[in-house]
Amino acid sequence: MAIADVSPVSDTAHDILDLRHRRRETAFHQFVQAAQSHGAVMRPELLESVLNRRERIGSTALGRGFVLTGAWTLCVRRSLVLVGLSDKGLEWDAPDGKLVQVVACVLTPGEGPEEMHFRRLEGVLQALRLQRVRQRLLEKREPGAIDALLQAVPR
Repeated sequence: MAIADVSPVSDTAHDILDLRHRRRETAFHQFVQAAQSHGAVMRPELLESVLNRRERIGSTALGRGFVLTGAWTLCVRRSLVLVGLSDKGLEWDAPDGKLVQVVACVLTPGEGPEEMHFRRLEGVLQALRLQRVRQRLLEKREPGAIDALLQAVPR
């Protein structure tokens, strides 16, 4: 998992962790733990609940092994983009039925403008929409690789 900033504000840390299990609920738990370790979440149990509830509305898997999800909520203190990588793949109810290897989770504080959340979602989608880009992330697994990809996205 990597944390990278995709807004004009440079207020995030960078980190990479592998998604260790095959279920999306476990991936959300890892995302929340990472956000908590960086002081970016006030109520971790609430954030985990929000992420899981969002998935019950409909899968955020985009197909081709990629997911873009997130939350704009008051339990987030500061904006983060978490990118989880899985060699094994995760079960995520993808429209193409494939396992997911790259999960991007955009977290935005609820007291900020909702537009900023959508700008971050769009930036992450633009950075990670190509299969060759996602494959490069899976191969390199270093914060610099994600930084370079997200920096290349036009603002």
